[in-house]
Amino acid sequence: MPARTSPAARIRPAEHGPAQRTLRSARLTWRRRVKPRWHDVRPPALLALGITVLVLGTIGFSEVTVQTARGVLIHYGFWDSLYRAITLFVFGGSVTPPIPLALQIARIIAPVLTGYAAVGTILALSREQARVLGIRLLVRRHVIVAGLGTSGARLAQALVDHEPVVVIESNPIAELIPTARARGVRVLIGSATDELMLRRAGIRNARTLVALSGRDGANVDIAAAAARARQRDPERLTIFAHLRDLDLWRSLAAEGASFEPRQAGARLEYFNVFATGAQLLLERHPPFIARPVPDGEPWEAHLLMVGIEGVGEQIVLQIARLWSSLSRDRDRLRITLAGPHAERDLQALRDRYPALDRYCSLVAHELAIESARFQGGAAMVVPDGGCEVIHAYVCLLDEGDALLAALALHARPATAHIPVAVALDDEREGIAIVLNSEEGRFQCISAFGVISNATSDALLLRGTNELLARAQHAQWLRNERAKGLTAADNEFLVAWEELPEHQREDNRKFADDLHFKLNLIGTMLVPMPLRDPAEAPFEFTGQELELLAEHEHTRWMNARVAAGWRHGPSTDRKHKISADIKPWSELSEPTREKDRNAVRELPDMLALAGFRIERAGATAAPRALGRPAAGGTRSGSSPAGAAAKTVHRSHTARTPPARD
Repeated sequence: MPARTSPAARIRPAEHGPAQRTLRSARLTWRRRVKPRWHDVRPPALLALGITVLVLGTIGFSEVTVQTARGVLIHYGFWDSLYRAITLFVFGGSVTPPIPLALQIARIIAPVLTGYAAVGTILALSREQARVLGIRLLVRRHVIVAGLGTSGARLAQALVDHEPVVVIESNPIAELIPTARARGVRVLIGSATDELMLRRAGIRNARTLVALSGRDGANVDIAAAAARARQRDPERLTIFAHLRDLDLWRSLAAEGASFEPRQAGARLEYFNVFATGAQLLLERHPPFIARPVPDGEPWEAHLLMVGIEGVGEQIVLQIARLWSSLSRDRDRLRITLAGPHAERDLQALRDRYPALDRYCSLVAHELAIESARFQGGAAMVVPDGGCEVIHAYVCLLDEGDALLAALALHARPATAHIPVAVALDDEREGIAIVLNSEEGRFQCISAFGVISNATSDALLLRGTNELLARAQHAQWLRNERAKGLTAADNEFLVAWEELPEHQREDNRKFADDLHFKLNLIGTMLVPMPLRDPAEAPFEFTGQELELLAEHEHTRWMNARVAAGWRHGPSTDRKHKISADIKPWSELSEPTREKDRNAVRELPDMLALAGFRIERAGATAAPRALGRPAAGGTRSGSSPAGAAAKTVHRSHTARTPPARD
C-alpha cells in the first residue's frame, strides 16, 4: 500500500465559525423545510401561474385600444387576445401605453416562468458539471464517501447535517441516489479508483475519505488512488477503507508497517462493519457479565444462535473472546446453531476458525424457521422440555424470518423470560419498531441495528481507537466486578453508553496513545479473528515493560496536570491533589506496579477487541530508558517543577485501572 496504516487515526468533528454555522443553519432550513414543500407544490404552482398569465393577458389585451392604419380604433377579440397572451411567454405582446394593470402583471410573470424553465433545462442537461463546479468553489474540509450502498448512504445522511459530504457512486441507477440528493448530499457518478474523479470530488480540499464500495479490492484501490492524489499536500487526508476479509486486513497492515509512506499527505485505517457491529451488539446485549458462581465451582453457559448471516459469524467469535476472559479451567460454554442451514454454518465456522472448538462446544440443530417444531420453541429446550439457554441471538438477513424466529423462541412458558437479541440493519425502521415495543411477547426481545450503529458518524470517524477505548472500559469493568464491586462503589462501573462523556474521552485518549506505545518498542497492531489458546500470548520483555510503564505514568500525569491537579504530600480528590504527580524515579514500587499492570493487560484487552500485537519485522530495540517519553518529564526534577514542565499532548488520558 502506498499509504501507511495507522490505528491511531481519530477524526474529530470539523470546527465551524459563526459565519459557517449561520450558513449551515440556512442550508438545513432550505433542505428540511423549504425544499420539500416547494418540491410538493411546484407542479400545481407553476401550472397556476401559467393559467394566471393566460387569463390576465387575455383580459388585458381585450382592454387595449388599437388604432388601425386608417385611424379606426378597435379592440382585440377573445381569440386575438388569447393568442397575444400566449406570446408573452416568448417575450412578445408589446403594446403602446397606457397598459392595463392585468396585462402588466401578466407581462411580468410570463418571462419569469420562461426563465425558470430555461434555467431548469440547462441545469438538467449539465447538472453533473454544475455539481463539480459547486464542489470546487464552495466545498472545503468535507468528507468523501466512495460507494452509496446501505452503509455508505447511512453514513452520508448522518454526516450531511453537520458538514459537507460528497459521494462517488459507480452505478448511475443506484436506488439510493435520489434519497441522498434529497437530503443534500452531493452525488457524483463515476469510479472512485480514478484520480480524475477524486479530483472532481474535491480530494485536494477533503479531510476524510471513506471507501465503502462493497468490494475489498476496490476499497484498497480507492485508498491508493486517494493517497496518490494527496501526496504533495501538507494537510493530511485520513482514509478509512472497509475490508470484509480480516486476513487481507492483517496482510495489508503488516505490509504498510514495513516501510515509511511515500505519500505523506495520507493516513490509512481499515475497518470492518460486522466486526464493529458484533462488538457493539454484545456490549448492549452481553451474553454474560460476570461469573455467576464462585471461582471454585464449575460454570456452564448455553447460548443459542439462530443463523449466522451477516454479523452472526463475528458474534460467535466475540462471544468466544468474552468467554475466554471470564472462564476458568472447569467452565464449559455451549453454543447451539439453529436454523435451516445449521449444519452447513457449523462446518463453515470450523473450517475457517479451527481454534473455535477449544473455546466452546458447538452443536447444530437444523430446523426450518417456518417448521412446526421451530415455531413450537424446540430450538430453545432440551428433550425433557427444560430450557438451559441463557441468551439467544437471531442473525437472519430476511427481516420477516427474523421476526418469526424471535417470536418462536418464546413460544413456551419455560423460554418466555430468555433475552433474545435480533440483528437488523437499522433499529429505527421496519420490524425493529415492533420488536422494541416492550409489550407482551416482545418484552424480552430487542432489536439491534448493526449497520446503523457500526456506520454512525460518531463511531466510524473516530476509527479503530473508539473500539479499543470501549474494550479498555469493558476489561476494567470485568476486573472490578470480579472483585465484587458495583456502581454503588464506583460511579463509573456502568456500561459505555452510561459513562459520563469526560470519562469516555479519557478512555479514547488512552487508545490514542496505544499506537505511540507500540511504536516505541517496534511493534504494530493487526486484526486477529480468534487467538489459538495453544499459542503463547504476546509478552513484553522486561525492558519494554519498564519503558511502557514509565510512558504510561507520564501520560497519566500529563492528564492530571491538564485537568488542574497538582502534587501534594497526600492524595485529596476534592482539592485535586495527588501524591503521584512526580517523576517515575520517585514513585513507590506499588505505584509503579499499577502502571506495569496496565501495560501487561494490553494484549488481553486487544484480543477482546479482535486485535493482537506483532513485532514489525526484526525485533526493534526499545528506546533508551533515560530518554523521557514524548510529553514526559526529566528525572530528578522536583515534583512541582515536573508538573509545570509536562507537555499536554493528545495522549493525555487516564485509564481507570492505572490509578485510583
